[in-house]
Amino acid sequence: MITIRSSAASSKPTLIGLEVTLTTARGTYTISSNGSVADFSCPFSGGLFGAISWPRSQFRLAPGVVLEQRMFLPHDGSAAASSWQLHAQSPLQGRLIVKPLFSGCGPRSYRDLGFHFDSEENGGRLIWLPNVRGPKVIADTNGEYHNEPTRFIESSRDQETASASSENLVTPGTFEFELSSCPSVLIFSMEGDAKTQHAQHVGAFLAGLMQSDIPSRTDLVGSPRSDAETGAQLVAASS
Repeated sequence: MITIRSSAASSKPTLIGLEVTLTTARGTYTISSNGSVADFSCPFSGGLFGAISWPRSQFRLAPGVVLEQRMFLPHDGSAAASSWQLHAQSPLQGRLIVKPLFSGCGPRSYRDLGFHFDSEENGGRLIWLPNVRGPKVIADTNGEYHNEPTRFIESSRDQETASASSENLVTPGTFEFELSSCPSVLIFSMEGDAKTQHAQHVGAFLAGLMQSDIPSRTDLVGSPRSDAETGAQLVAASS
């Protein structure tokens, strides 16, 4: 699991982590982290860039195949943006499955629903109301969402999840992407939070994805590369 943040002292829905699995013809891989991507222990809201983290990692899956992951994480929990992009010297299909894990939610979401499309009058976006009193969690993505009937996860299920949260976590469903040279994007935001500045940062995050160059030949065939700030790991499983 990619640990985003701790759930300490948070009573509202908070994104704690992402379970990310990549499947290609070469094998199946999971992405995990040793510690929180957004470091709250630093003074003045800390982290990589003041009150915001912009971690970026590149994982060499095989010679000539690189998975790039980028994130935007305001430390107040009001938003979280992630992107994944597969770079390969020859055509390669990859399916990415992302399962978000939230704290501050009851064992059953409101009316037992995960994300669903809101009315066009309200923007037509994917929304989830985990508690009767709100706030709504909003998802923007270019992938496909699949609801799951079982969403209550015991924090003691494994050591990594337990260390990420002192309480049980809830997952509303999964997001699936067909990876290509174009970025696959998943953005979460909270209804009612002050959004002006964070909307600008999310816009900058998306603009950066559009402007980024394809990794050089050195990136594709060189040694594995991962930014130290994320503490991210790539684990290969049997296909």
